[in-house]
Amino acid sequence: MTRIGTRWVVLGWTLAAIFGTVAGAAVAWQISGSARGLKGIGPAPWYTAPNLGDASTDALTRAVVSRTGIWALPPSEVVYFVADEDEAGQPLRQNCVYELVGNVDPPARWWSVSLYRDNFWIDNPDDRYSFSKTSVSRSSDGRWRVRVAAARQAGNWLPMGDRPGAFSLSVRLYQPDPSVVAEPTAVPLPSLKRLSCV
Repeated sequence: MTRIGTRWVVLGWTLAAIFGTVAGAAVAWQISGSARGLKGIGPAPWYTAPNLGDASTDALTRAVVSRTGIWALPPSEVVYFVADEDEAGQPLRQNCVYELVGNVDPPARWWSVSLYRDNFWIDNPDDRYSFSKTSVSRSSDGRWRVRVAAARQAGNWLPMGDRPGAFSLSVRLYQPDPSVVAEPTAVPLPSLKRLSCV
C-alpha cells in the first residue's frame, strides 16, 4: 500500500473512532438524563431503584444519579422513592393541583417529601422546598396533607412555580426499617391525587 493510501486508511479509522465515541457519549448522556431510566419497584405511583447508592448498583443507575442528583446514600441510610405521575398514571403538570395525604408515617427514623422541576428545586418566594416528619402540620389524628400547586394554597403547600417542565416528587426515608428495603412495594407512602387542572 502506498504512503498516501495508508494515510487515507488511518484517517478513515480515526474519523470512525471519533464519530463512534461522540455518538456513544451522546446516547449515554441522553439516557442518563432521564430519571425514568430508574423506574423500579414500589407502591404506585411511587417507585425506587433497588440498591440505589450501593456499590453493587449497575452503571446506568449510577450515571442517572450523577446526572439528576448529587449522590445517593446506601439503602441502609436512605431509601429514595420518586413519583412523576399521579395515581391515575398522568404526568405531573404545572397547571394542575395535587394533594399528598399521609395516613401514617413510613417506617423510618425521619422522612421528607420534596418537589422538583427538571431535577432541581423550584425557586419560590416562600423558600419552601420540602416538608418533613417534623415540619409538616398535622391534624389531631396525626394525618397530614400537602397541596402541590402553582397558586398559593392554604396549609402545607409545595409551590410548582410558573414554568412548565418535568415535575417529580421525592420521598426520602432516612434510616429506614429493614422492611423498607426488603419489601419496597409494601411501604405506606402518601397518596398522590390530582384535584383539578386549568
